[in-house]
Amino acid sequence: MTEKKDTIPHALYIHIPFCARKCNYCDFNSMVSDAKTIDRYLRALEKELNILQGQYLFQTIYIGGGTPSVLTEFQLEKLLSSVIECIPASEIREYTCEINPGTLTKDKVVLLKDYGVNRVSLGVQSFQQHQLKRLARIHSGDDAREAFALLRMNGFQNINLDLIFGCPEQTLDEWEKDLKAAVELSPEHVSTYALTYEEGTPLALDLKNKVLHKLEEDIELEMYKMAIRYLTRNQFNHYEISNFAKDVYECRHNRVYWENKGYIGIGAGAYSFLHGVRTANEKDVSKYIHGIEENKNINSFAECLPQNQLASETIVMSLRLRQGVLNTDFYERFGYTIEDQFGNQINRLRRYGLVAYEDERLMLTEKGLFVADTVMTEFL
Repeated sequence: MTEKKDTIPHALYIHIPFCARKCNYCDFNSMVSDAKTIDRYLRALEKELNILQGQYLFQTIYIGGGTPSVLTEFQLEKLLSSVIECIPASEIREYTCEINPGTLTKDKVVLLKDYGVNRVSLGVQSFQQHQLKRLARIHSGDDAREAFALLRMNGFQNINLDLIFGCPEQTLDEWEKDLKAAVELSPEHVSTYALTYEEGTPLALDLKNKVLHKLEEDIELEMYKMAIRYLTRNQFNHYEISNFAKDVYECRHNRVYWENKGYIGIGAGAYSFLHGVRTANEKDVSKYIHGIEENKNINSFAECLPQNQLASETIVMSLRLRQGVLNTDFYERFGYTIEDQFGNQINRLRRYGLVAYEDERLMLTEKGLFVADTVMTEFL
């Protein structure tokens, strides 16, 4: 059984899997590559874009990676021109590109602006050199400030800063300095993520070999609480577990994911979610390119979600939003109420003070926010 409410995708994700250097904490589908491979990849992307032409009216586009800004000016223009040729610009409300401060130039900023990109997500992570070195980032704190200034000077009025906390040996004072440095730039949006030690990454190997030590959980929790206090005090709305925005600057594209609505992803390893069916492209860049060039099926994964699983995932994802999920929206989408499907879980979590269910809206309490992962497993 499918959802009752129409969730035709209005979000397009474009994956650029290339980086100048792989960060030691990153397990994303990214790699360092040669110009010839990148050029072939961009031609494959263009072909995949052409297949989509005329099928959907996308309202948001997000170019992520990897590091999209690692492309040369020529390669970046090829990508951006391919997008605008296939997607009607008049429909696009938010068009984001991820940027590494160490690979940004004025010419690239001008290209982004000329081709309609109106939001930039700047991967700062930290403004402190010893932290950046520990994370194997290629930029400095000054590079981040200069990149931000360059974007502002060229008319970008919607800029997100990514920050990471919970780094090895990081102190509360150091984290507060990063928050202060970010706020001083006055971005429209800030994302704060706890460092994770993903299996197979150099950082995880160093942890296993006791080259470094993970911060205590109570210190990480205090860092998270500090981010909430500091950013909300400076007029940022804490609208999602890891995200803070000034008025009207919440990320439209990411809300599609958090509300578990339909989206299309193109590029190596990109996921799509359409009418309850989740698919993923071939992750290996060479296999992806070859598949596109040979007109072969590039899906490496596909699953059709039954309605109860779709409903569960919708609750889990929606609870990431501080506003939670509205019962009338849930009913319109699935044909039954939140209580019909999850009454026992809600009652149990309410007894522990982890969720609130008021005015037909289910949401995390502040207490629940700090153990969100545990709360969400109750709905799976």
